[in-house]
Amino acid sequence: MGPTKLNIEEKTIVLALVREGLSNREIAKRTKRSENSVRCVKIAANALGTGATPMRKKGTGRKRKTQTRTDKLLKREVQKDPFITARELKELHADVLGDVAVRTIQERLQKDLKMPCRRAAHKPLVTERMRQQRLAFCRRYEQWTSEDCRSVVYSDESTFKTISKGQKNVRRPMGSDRYDSKYTVKLK
Repeated sequence: MGPTKLNIEEKTIVLALVREGLSNREIAKRTKRSENSVRCVKIAANALGTGATPMRKKGTGRKRKTQTRTDKLLKREVQKDPFITARELKELHADVLGDVAVRTIQERLQKDLKMPCRRAAHKPLVTERMRQQRLAFCRRYEQWTSEDCRSVVYSDESTFKTISKGQKNVRRPMGSDRYDSKYTVKLK
């Protein structure tokens, strides 16, 4: 069975099938809805009496803790600093977000503003410019013979960089480039 809330078109179809004289079970099969939903639409239509389609009741549940204005504030702050955490946002704007839970802020950023928290990508070790310079160097010395190479002094001293496993979280909009410089961290 589908969702329990029927939209206005589905209610109109149900009432048309009721006027044709079909049973609740047959209407439920044709509309792929529960018999209880069909029964509720019939009762609501009978209460109106004029044959009008009943409107949907206002949804129940708790009021939202954040308004549209607060959501815009969150989005603006995250765009300014993608590495800011929900806890830091709450502390930064304690006057507006004082009674809002950190989990609610995370949910707003993730689901409503489409800015999920992800691990930040590491900045590439070799950039495109470095790659081009290395290629140019290789092309410059590609005609060298083994005699030419013997005149070069080689040393075994090399600098190696170890990569730390320390990860940092970043919030970036869905569909954005992972390696955009705003969303990457430099290797230490």
